[in-house]
Amino acid sequence: MCVTRVGQVLTLEGARARVRFLDTGAVAEVDVSMVDARKNSYVEVFAEHAVGRVTKKEAEFKRDLRIELDRIRAAAP
Repeated sequence: MCVTRVGQVLTLEGARARVRFLDTGAVAEVDVSMVDARKNSYVEVFAEHAVGRVTKKEAEFKRDLRIELDRIRAAAP
């Protein structure tokens, strides 16, 4: 199963952005060439590529789902 992560764009430089992931707070460099990313916007990331732009409310909802999924995975035998 493929699961995207959501993050907030911190900085932009061409088609690359530094993104802070909402579930862990980790910061990574992401390719944003496929989306209209702007500073402080929220993006969905898969395999170091932004695949969509989402609202803050959607980003927070998806963050909560990701945290719950990680919790369930950790509890599995």
